[in-house]
Amino acid sequence: MSEQSLIERVERNIQRLLAQNAELREANAALGAENARLHAQTAAQGEEIARLQADMDRLLLRKSVTEVAGGVRAARLRINRLLKDVDRCIALMNK
Repeated sequence: MSEQSLIERVERNIQRLLAQNAELREANAALGAENARLHAQTAAQGEEIARLQADMDRLLLRKSVTEVAGGVRAARLRINRLLKDVDRCIALMNK
């Protein structure tokens, strides 16, 4: 094998490696962009889950308060009693 053919073979290999490198860089950039998009989507979905969980908690609380025997009026009276108990406890702690 002559020196010239060896040089040509090395040059072809270098060109092939450079082309592969360029393709891999493009693929890496695309995957990086996709990764960033998916992270943003995950964060948005996490926020949505937290909001929906808070909504569900409020609805469950509302349902539990209104389903007290006697309806809304009885629930309000019960809440008022509980608030008075809390106020009384705070007053005792302040003494």
